[in-house]
Amino acid sequence: MAQADLAAVISTAKKLKYALQYVYYGDETVVDAVVATALAGGHIIILGPVGIGKTTLAKALAYSIGGTFKRVQATNETLPSDVLGYAVYTRDGSRHVVKGPIFSNVVLIDEINRMPPRSLSALIEAMQEGRVTIEGEDHPLPQPHIVIATANLQEVGLAQIPLAVLDRFTTSLYIEKPDPTLERAVVAEADEIEARLEALRRKPVATPAELAAAIAALRRVKLEDRVAGYIVDLVEATRKATGAQISVRAGIHIARLARAFAALDGRTYVVPDDVKRAFHYAMPHRIALKAEHYKDSPLRDILEKTPAPW
Repeated sequence: MAQADLAAVISTAKKLKYALQYVYYGDETVVDAVVATALAGGHIIILGPVGIGKTTLAKALAYSIGGTFKRVQATNETLPSDVLGYAVYTRDGSRHVVKGPIFSNVVLIDEINRMPPRSLSALIEAMQEGRVTIEGEDHPLPQPHIVIATANLQEVGLAQIPLAVLDRFTTSLYIEKPDPTLERAVVAEADEIEARLEALRRKPVATPAELAAAIAALRRVKLEDRVAGYIVDLVEATRKATGAQISVRAGIHIARLARAFAALDGRTYVVPDDVKRAFHYAMPHRIALKAEHYKDSPLRDILEKTPAPW
């Protein structure tokens, strides 16, 4: 990776981070993880109680790049066509495709664990291939394309998300209810936050093309064989420790996130600390969607017991 490319990535990352912090009143590490995932070209699932700023984060990311944003409020009656779109046939036999909300740069799927299995499965092609099939016809999605899903763990009777769907998410975040001081700030400045979001929508800090270029540049961050081996060792150790069926895609996502964290630290190569940081975000949802995996995670023991290359 050339230094000029690294400088461009860092510049894009700084602008995105500034934009998100401008409207999101919360933990800075959450913002860092969202920016890193966007640079990695990945998707995010956010867990936690209602009303903690998940929609604000998604909107801020979309608006910051001048991209399109759509929201899907998932229910147990959500159909695949409610997300992907559908074809309309006219009397003369011609066909017109009505594109669904998935055709946006940033798509927020609120309470994804309310969706029925058929609709959840419809997300796989979009998240993995960057395209969808409607009535047998392929339709490319706008790039960059980021799905941000939320899951509310506090309620009962919610659907279990299939592993094949969870596996397409690069990052999972657990956001807790804000402390009283932060909550007071949000309550007092709620109108100001909305005004800042609108200002960001009117005047983005970057473009979709800039983010797409940063995503492409990050693929050239150097990942040594021994670091790749360390990623594989961590994934295998997690399989043995938890009994979870973890795919090879987990390692790929860890590598992409680690490259993003390396670039954010001003390096053109990945070190083990980048991998450890990425591991905390890329692995919990592959074990299970449980709050304890974020608060008192078995992943910490796995990191401690798995030797790093240096």
